[in-house]
Amino acid sequence: MTRGVPFLDLAAQQAEVVEEILPAWRQQLASAAFIGGPEVTRFEQEYADYLGVAHVVGVSNGTDALELAYRAAGVTAGDEVIMPANTFIATAEAVSRIGAVPVFVDVDDEYLLIDPNAIEAAITPRTRVIVPVHLYGQTAPMEHILSIADRHGLTVVEDAA
Repeated sequence: MTRGVPFLDLAAQQAEVVEEILPAWRQQLASAAFIGGPEVTRFEQEYADYLGVAHVVGVSNGTDALELAYRAAGVTAGDEVIMPANTFIATAEAVSRIGAVPVFVDVDDEYLLIDPNAIEAAITPRTRVIVPVHLYGQTAPMEHILSIADRHGLTVVEDAA
């Protein structure tokens, strides 16, 4: 007889932290401040302090976070954003929501992360941002990517979701 191995047991994971999170969850339910509110404000300030930056903005999801990062980098309609071809849809969707164009480039054979040589070949006058996506517990070759960005006056937005 074959027994299956559970892929993911959320109940077991939650059981480990339930006593720690229940008081905060009850307080959240009582306040009904599910969007914004004092908890989000406190988190944003504490995280900004931890990072040593002036501002942190909590958003509803990673797609919104990427779109805001692209907009902050000056991406507008018609601009190009270079990213690896094997990324999650949100990396490209956030570009499309601005009216910009995702430009997909190949990945390296060893780690399956964005290939810096493919980045260099894909740069055009409309390119504004390079998005290395860190996957599979691996970090894209940032020194090489930052060097390319510096040479071409481009912004780098790292996608580590």
